Amino acid sequence: MAGKRFVKLAYTGRVKDGEIFDSTSEEIAKREGFYSEEKFYSPMTVVVGEGQVLAGLDDAISGMKLGEEKEVVIPPQKAYGHRNPDHVRLVSLGEFRKKNINPIPGMPVELDGRRARIQTVSGGRVRVDFNHELAGKTLVFEVKLVDEAKTRKQKINYVIERSFNSSEDFDVKTGKNEVEIKLPEKIYKDKNLLLRKASLSAELFRYLGVGEVVYTESWKNPESAVKEEKK
Repeated sequence: MAGKRFVKLAYTGRVKDGEIFDSTSEEIAKREGFYSEEKFYSPMTVVVGEGQVLAGLDDAISGMKLGEEKEVVIPPQKAYGHRNPDHVRLVSLGEFRKKNINPIPGMPVELDGRRARIQTVSGGRVRVDFNHELAGKTLVFEVKLVDEAKTRKQKINYVIERSFNSSEDFDVKTGKNEVEIKLPEKIYKDKNLLLRKASLSAELFRYLGVGEVVYTESWKNPESAVKEEKK
């Protein structure tokens, strides 16, 4: 575990000879028309070699130094794989109507817990493609290694960022085999808080060998705060 690298990557990905499809830059996302308010735009925290990014990108960053920039060309087998005709199937239109879905060519859907895309709708049948939309494509990434954690505390903060997007206002105390994390009040209402804590704990166990994670929260009576202000 001591040899694992915790880094932050700024990147922009495009299809070779084609359009940009992803970026850690909000400016680029807005300019290229794929900006989403649900996404957090910031350099991505990655534990190198752990499959947290595409295999071809993981291979490339393993030898990069802090501040280094490079263009990485990734063939399909190290990206989203080759297109598999077995992953295209016909589904009755009735199945979609049961779910109150009006299928339209190009529409992304989720069936049987898998993401897919509608190809055609004809004669009461819908052709659905379960291949990733970038399957069979050669991808090109412009990558920069913008930061790297060196101390155990820095690495813990990096892992926190993987689950919560930011480690700001998280109070972290570390023992020999224990990590205590006081959660900031601003995240208490997050409906995915339990899942985020479970994900963070699992990564601390796996990547840093932590034996126990203790979470603490401090709830204040809002009425008491109002009384204090009036005084």
